[in-house]
Amino acid sequence: MRFSCLTSGFLWLALSSFGQTVGDLLHSAGVPTASFAKAETEEGINGTTAASGRYVYVVYLRVNGGLIAGYPHLLRYDTKSGLIRRSELKLGEKDNCCGSPEGIEFAGDYLILSFHNTPSSSSIAVLDKRLRLVELLFGFGVYQIAPDQIVLTEGMVHFAPVHPERLRFVDLRSGAAAELYPPGGDLLRMRFAQEHKVHMPAEESCREMNDPCDPRMYDEHISVLGADQTGRFALIAGRDALHATRKEQNPVSVVSESALYLYRRRKNGWLYCEETISRDESRILIGDNRNIYERVKSRCTPDKPVAPDKSTADFNPFPPPSRRLK
Repeated sequence: MRFSCLTSGFLWLALSSFGQTVGDLLHSAGVPTASFAKAETEEGINGTTAASGRYVYVVYLRVNGGLIAGYPHLLRYDTKSGLIRRSELKLGEKDNCCGSPEGIEFAGDYLILSFHNTPSSSSIAVLDKRLRLVELLFGFGVYQIAPDQIVLTEGMVHFAPVHPERLRFVDLRSGAAAELYPPGGDLLRMRFAQEHKVHMPAEESCREMNDPCDPRMYDEHISVLGADQTGRFALIAGRDALHATRKEQNPVSVVSESALYLYRRRKNGWLYCEETISRDESRILIGDNRNIYERVKSRCTPDKPVAPDKSTADFNPFPPPSRRLK
């Protein structure tokens, strides 16, 4: 459920550090420490690093008494000129940020910093080339579908009866955003809910297990398969309805399915199409680390307008994208 694949458009290398010092992290990233005071290099931190082209990026938070403290610190090292640029991200509790740094990614002209919130969500700070905060997002599984355009799975309540993942599109340059999955009126999801209802536990069992036993409530997992970098992309949605009938019993699947979705963007919105696929094919496609959009793009033709289905929105309590730089 956490960070999934990145597109080939992302250049990514990360090293997480726990129980390290500033000096340890800089040394591991190949950043010279001559311009840093000795006291600073000895500070305990939690951080990560990444490299793209001639630049090395480092982000960390100080650790005080075993707890993360202060604002995130970011630096960019130019391996060609030797220059080091430093900044401090003024993000804090009111922004629902920032826990442990989880990763640094690159989408076109933008730098994407992820910080841990819960096992089901992260704070995502988007910065421009000048290291200015452009946008604050909440979720995981960032995937670039076109230059400066991404999709990501929205953050969820971690302790909840079900975990229905939702997918959001964000244009990092313009700030445009839209929810793409689940789409309203999706016939496959309606049929799945009907099938789920048929296999629902008895009403008395639902009461005993404090199970909502709502056929519209079930786990959904999104896996982006690839994109053509013009705004067309493919994903697989896995659906699984789990129930327990006795308190000593772990929940078991009563009905499950996988479905392939294709999306394309047009000037006035998004279009999609869908078809069911076998679980075996789903595992094969998801397990292929390559961008395999070309392999599945002809399976159906996106022709249905996307209007987001809000029925699972309560499981995503995090704020919508917050634009910080016009």
